[in-house]
Amino acid sequence: MKEFLDLHYTNDNDNSRVLDIFLPDNNNFTTVLWFHGGGIVGGSKQGGDVPKGLLNEGIAVVAPNYRLYPTAKFPEFIEDAANAVAFTVKKMKELGGNGKLFVGGSSAGAYLTMMLCFNKEYLKAVGVNEETDLSGFISDSAQVFTHFNVLKEMGLNPNIQYIDEKAPIYYVNPSLTLRPLFIDYYSNDMICRPEENRLFYASLKRFLPDADVTIKEFEGTHCSAIMPDKEGKRRLEPFILEFINKH
Repeated sequence: MKEFLDLHYTNDNDNSRVLDIFLPDNNNFTTVLWFHGGGIVGGSKQGGDVPKGLLNEGIAVVAPNYRLYPTAKFPEFIEDAANAVAFTVKKMKELGGNGKLFVGGSSAGAYLTMMLCFNKEYLKAVGVNEETDLSGFISDSAQVFTHFNVLKEMGLNPNIQYIDEKAPIYYVNPSLTLRPLFIDYYSNDMICRPEENRLFYASLKRFLPDADVTIKEFEGTHCSAIMPDKEGKRRLEPFILEFINKH
């Protein structure tokens, strides 16, 4: 395995906008870029919620940091996420990747993932062609309504259920084009999170019945399937691998 740590993915050498690349021993590899969780106020690319076990399956893993509250303001962390994707698209071709890139994340990282997936302007702004550069998206318990800490920034009660242009579900419509998408949530998730994700899935299928979207409920608490167990295994990883192999 090879590691490339703390690579700046923007031109300003901002140390809050760096990423790590972990390569398997094989060449011609598929890549998973994974955004950590933490409510957009915490978390790190060095946390446990990055599926590094995929390396054992010959999959490269990219783990970015991004700007957080209170320093960042909406939509800066989403713009960071888009820049991380653009950097990864170019870099992995240089490092021997096969051109297949999946973008995913857990919790707040899943919110970033879903905003990139559904508001097409973020990736377009950094020159990423979703149809040719990305193979799919993976969302581990995203808030698909406006994120609770974004609501705080707006001066609103973070516990309300609110939909505006800062919410992934806002962009669901009949003319939407969609890459393959895997969505999961948990039986004992955060309040309203299962209902949000089920509504999101139902809304997608209402307008796009043929869309390649998979939804799964895991047993347990919020994002517990991405965290390593006592043996270092993550319950989510086999499902990520199955999704990758399908696409």
